[in-house]
Amino acid sequence: MTTEIDEIQHYQASPDVVFTMLSDADFIKQKCLASGSIEADAEVIDDGGGRISLVARRVLPAKIPGFAKKFVGDTITLTETQNWRPPASDGSRAAGFVVDFGNNPISFTGAVEMKPNGDETTVETKGMIKCSVPFVGGKIENLALEWIQKYINKEQRVGNDWLDKAAS
Repeated sequence: MTTEIDEIQHYQASPDVVFTMLSDADFIKQKCLASGSIEADAEVIDDGGGRISLVARRVLPAKIPGFAKKFVGDTITLTETQNWRPPASDGSRAAGFVVDFGNNPISFTGAVEMKPNGDETTVETKGMIKCSVPFVGGKIENLALEWIQKYINKEQRVGNDWLDKAAS
């Protein structure tokens, strides 16, 4: 089974300002910690040619139902890698991403597209969540979907606060 996600964030800033925020290691750590991570670390890798990789490593408490806890344990350690392509002339950008859950039987992959939309910038995340556990995989995927949606909403709130402070 596979579960799809399609979420859109809205930021009141130009794409270059939004990408500067999204690719700031301090912002990445802040959004991870704000979403409940116990530990968070971030790395920004610039190839010098406009391609930028963002790597976020975090440890989350496994606040999950008992049926799933035996597969996961008390914490979930994950590494998210986004590989951003150079910007287009209008400032839009796109990236592919992979979230590695270590030895856990779940994967999350997809794409992020950032583009101008009037006076704001939209960031759309589309992806596929897949759990390879027989019988309960669909339940675990739905739980992961709920977490990811909450994380994306928290990222937008943290991002809007970040942009507000930068504009002050």
